Amino acid sequence: MGLIALLGVAMACGGSTGSSGASGDDGGAGDGGSSSGSSGSSSGSGSSSGARSDGGSGSSSGGSSSSSSGGSSGGLAMTSAVTITVEPSDDAQGLITSIQNAKTSVHMEMYLLSNSKVIDALISQHQAGHDVKVILNQNFPTTGSDSGSNSSVYTQLQNAGVAVIWAPAGFTYTHEKGVIIDGTSAWIMTMNATESSPSSNREYLALDTDPADVAEIEAIFQHDYANQGYHASGKLVVSPDNSRAELTTLIGMAKSTIDMEAEELSDSGIVSALVTAAGQGVTVHIVVADSTTPSATALTSLKGAGVKLNVFSKYYVHAKSMVVDGKYAYVGSVNYTGGSIGYNREVGIITATASEVQKVESTTTSDFAAGSPL
Repeated sequence: MGLIALLGVAMACGGSTGSSGASGDDGGAGDGGSSSGSSGSSSGSGSSSGARSDGGSGSSSGGSSSSSSGGSSGGLAMTSAVTITVEPSDDAQGLITSIQNAKTSVHMEMYLLSNSKVIDALISQHQAGHDVKVILNQNFPTTGSDSGSNSSVYTQLQNAGVAVIWAPAGFTYTHEKGVIIDGTSAWIMTMNATESSPSSNREYLALDTDPADVAEIEAIFQHDYANQGYHASGKLVVSPDNSRAELTTLIGMAKSTIDMEAEELSDSGIVSALVTAAGQGVTVHIVVADSTTPSATALTSLKGAGVKLNVFSKYYVHAKSMVVDGKYAYVGSVNYTGGSIGYNREVGIITATASEVQKVESTTTSDFAAGSPL
């Protein structure tokens, strides 16, 4: 789907040049910061997050993927060759094993990296003579719980000979959480590669084997690595190119239900689409984090439209997900904020693969039921 600037946020494919008050995202307890509520409208706030300590296991990480390369519904092109892992469940072992088992290459674009097993796997792959390249976010909020740093791991990888660079300065934050294996599969995640995220956060990890998707995320990686502009034109949800258009279109497809998990929710375009859906009789349930609740303006609008929001505290809700009518699911790095949508590098997927949609739907429904009304 082409770029639609619903609220005047039409960003160049090479990234925006200003931060417009965007904030960061995704720390972790002991991993560079936890969350604070980055608010803002479509002109924007960025994303924020954190990991919380709390053991336990989550939904099953199993499931199969379709062999077809995708389909479309309601004007959206969707990914079908995908398997989704719900965390906490395997402590990111699926991701770690994929990196360890790579045969030729590992390309990573990551907001925050501190997981020792992931780092060791990257270094081992480099030592094996494979093509290992890493793009890390450099700039984080300087104060508050959102502050973080990749400086230590950057130096560690550089000293080990791994090709590591800082992300292009044109984006406020390179908030993507992506890992491409051998040019044939890609992990597209809500989760940073930190120590605590897979055990303490609610996260979704999509393993995408759709050749077109893998080619597109590889093109994004290569252009970002070379600090060159790129305009997404495939099925992936990509900020700052098409994410608002993709997500508002997905919301507009709803006939009966929308079930979301939202670490942050402040973008006026997303809020407006949810309010419109609720006004048309769609039941909208949103699971929110216990420390990054929606902005006051968003909360007033959503509650006024009859949207139900529950705070879930067993795990930190770092997820950015949405299920429409139990048929279509979005997962990815894009938070529902203006900064994340319009100023960051972000990547996500939308799928109609029933087995994978059901994982997100059942987890979201369970988290909503276990939450407390906001």
